[in-house]
Amino acid sequence: MFDKERYLELIGFSGTPDASLATLRELHRKHQLTLYYDNGYVQTTNFLDFDLDALFETIVVGRRGGICTDLNFLFDRLLRELGFEVKLLAAGILLPSGKWGPDVEHAVMVVTLDGEDWLVDVGNGGVCILDPLPFSAEPAVQEGIGFRLIQEGEYHILQYRTRNKDWRIAYRFTMRVHEMSAWGRLSELNTIHQDVLVRRRRRVTDRGQIMLTANYVVTIEDGVERPSLVRDPAELEKLVAEHWG
Repeated sequence: MFDKERYLELIGFSGTPDASLATLRELHRKHQLTLYYDNGYVQTTNFLDFDLDALFETIVVGRRGGICTDLNFLFDRLLRELGFEVKLLAAGILLPSGKWGPDVEHAVMVVTLDGEDWLVDVGNGGVCILDPLPFSAEPAVQEGIGFRLIQEGEYHILQYRTRNKDWRIAYRFTMRVHEMSAWGRLSELNTIHQDVLVRRRRRVTDRGQIMLTANYVVTIEDGVERPSLVRDPAELEKLVAEHWG
């Protein structure tokens, strides 16, 4: 059963939560330090019926990894119960072909505080914001990584830049509000791509963030991106146990 008090305790929030920017920032960071992205469980996700009570027991209480819908839908519920004004939005990923995938490939939120909108996302599998991001083309630097939102037509495009790298695209979204049922389309996409699914993990650390795709690991600390291949199975097992065990 979803329990906001237990949720706050598990992610290490010990203060008195209120619907303020300071609380939002702390929740956003602590959530990602505690819970992590892992698409290895995608086959267990019921895209036609998101049971948040069951997800709470599995993801939050069990501290198990999850995909964007698991993590962001739970965080959306937490924020609403704490009194935040939240919009649940769908986001699309830029494919290697240069074409955009369906908007429901990812889920994000927008929180409005004192008339200002903030992008909120605790469930991305790639380089992701560590703190809520204001809607501005001016870069916001978070742990050495630059983030900005560029508008093109109806779309807002999240871009990021690590040190000595050009701006890259994370995803795009519109301000159209969605119900959780909209992600039911992913049931078809999941069936189509299940055989070619590559295990992908990501989490925030005290020093930055780390991503692991198969045996390709990328660490980002103080904005410096360091990619490497882990060829030794024992070393890979140790890495997974340390960050995603």
